[in-house]
Amino acid sequence: MDRLVIPEPSSEVMIRVEPGRQARGELTLRNAMHTMPVAFRLQPAVRGRFAVRPHTGILAPLAAVTVEVVYLASAAPEGPSGSGGGSRGEDAFLLHSVVAPGAAVKEPVTALDSVNPEWFSARRKQVFVDSSIRATFVGASVAARLVAAGAVEALREVLDRSEPEWRSADAADESGHTLLDLAVGLRRADIVQVLLEYGADADKPSRGRTPLETAAASGECLIAELLLANGANPAGSDALHVAAAAGHNDVLKLLLAKPACASPASSSSASFSCSFTSIDAAGRDGKTPLRLAAEAGRRDTVKALLAAGARAEARCGTDEATALHAAARRGDEAVARLLLSHGVAGTAAVRDVAGKTAFEVAAEEGHGGRIMDFLGLGEAILAAARKGEVRSVRRAADGGASVEGRDAHGWTPLMRAAFKGRTDTVRDLIDRGADVDAADAEGYTALHCAAEAGRADVADLLLKNGANAKTTTAKGRTATEIAAAAGKSKVVRLLEKSGGMGRKDVSEKAAPAVAKGGSMDRRRRGRKGSSGAIRFGGGKEGFEAAAVTVGWSH
Repeated sequence: MDRLVIPEPSSEVMIRVEPGRQARGELTLRNAMHTMPVAFRLQPAVRGRFAVRPHTGILAPLAAVTVEVVYLASAAPEGPSGSGGGSRGEDAFLLHSVVAPGAAVKEPVTALDSVNPEWFSARRKQVFVDSSIRATFVGASVAARLVAAGAVEALREVLDRSEPEWRSADAADESGHTLLDLAVGLRRADIVQVLLEYGADADKPSRGRTPLETAAASGECLIAELLLANGANPAGSDALHVAAAAGHNDVLKLLLAKPACASPASSSSASFSCSFTSIDAAGRDGKTPLRLAAEAGRRDTVKALLAAGARAEARCGTDEATALHAAARRGDEAVARLLLSHGVAGTAAVRDVAGKTAFEVAAEEGHGGRIMDFLGLGEAILAAARKGEVRSVRRAADGGASVEGRDAHGWTPLMRAAFKGRTDTVRDLIDRGADVDAADAEGYTALHCAAEAGRADVADLLLKNGANAKTTTAKGRTATEIAAAAGKSKVVRLLEKSGGMGRKDVSEKAAPAVAKGGSMDRRRRGRKGSSGAIRFGGGKEGFEAAAVTVGWSH
């Protein structure tokens, strides 16, 4: 027999080191003798490094005692058994044991911490000494140090030795960083994989940011792939927004291609469901990925987002601005052109919460030159349409201005030209694809505008190009009724021929409309700032001045 007392379950004392907790472990000592009591003494090789309670005692035959080992050093250990996982003498213990035939044992374990030291004297030949007992450090603090040091195998050893209920792979260090967040921040895909193998939560936030967001911020595509494969949910984070702002297009494309899953990858197929991330979803700051990319001047990222279906006209943030507003604020012509080329009609005319278009924002920021010319196209085409300047309309449209752009009141160039009776301009706009039935917020179309102003030639042109004479405004009035109320008999006859309301029906409905004094012309003129005027140098203002400013007036 080489020992009288057997350490259980092994010769290792697992010392769990966690932030804010006392580092401690336990070891069971069992008397191997069937008939004789045995005295023991357990001491650390380096006094002051560990405390053992109880450190001595007498064990009845086959009896056992659990001793507590407390780590006393102020600094956390670096690894399972020292730095790099190697064994260190200072983490060893000496277990002395001796047969105590004359000891009176009333309990299974007696005389704790009070056995006569002389019993373990080296002069006594029957004393057994076991020097195989070692402290092995596990826990979050140890794992965090190993992650920081990049010690993959030592980390795996710590996780292997940790109890499952500790969830060590999900632990955090003293600063609140999870191990996974530390590994992602260090760009260590190998450590990320080890942590995920041991059950780390791929979606668990660390100091307000998910691991996927951290990977997106640093452009780590492989790590992002690992996280997604292990249940990370793009829809539950701002990863797409972070990647867009940082211009990490590989990560961006990966996130757009992957489904956002409601359950971890380990879930059964019965409970596993996925839905794709919304590319226009607002992040925690209220902004879309497209706007963040535009704010940072990420041209390639803007292009990728637009190709994936991002809406250039989408308003977001507390200022309710678009990505085009962001590009205008930067004076970024390249991004602005991209946005307008992919945006729906009227993107340039979208106004933020302060009522400003991208053109006005660029002017406010003092940006001159080409971007002002480019963004001013929308304002210029509206002004040119109102004045009937066909050549200016053509130049603005050829330069990229949308024929469906709108002013502050929702009027398109076609509606402005129709109201002013600019027949040639109306014809040119229709030839360029202008929607003849486009309506403002009150339901007025170009035909309603022409009807109230008595523009028979324009109304005839609109009707011949598919305008619907029966379309009603928000208040239920047709173009025929509006013309009758305004006393425009020529337009009334024209509309009647086209299939509008009969004269009797018109006269019955027109009277109350006249009584209300509801002239659209008076309503428009009566609104303060209805022209959407912008102050320019030289004392000129309004949409008419926009055409002069960009150099297209005649």
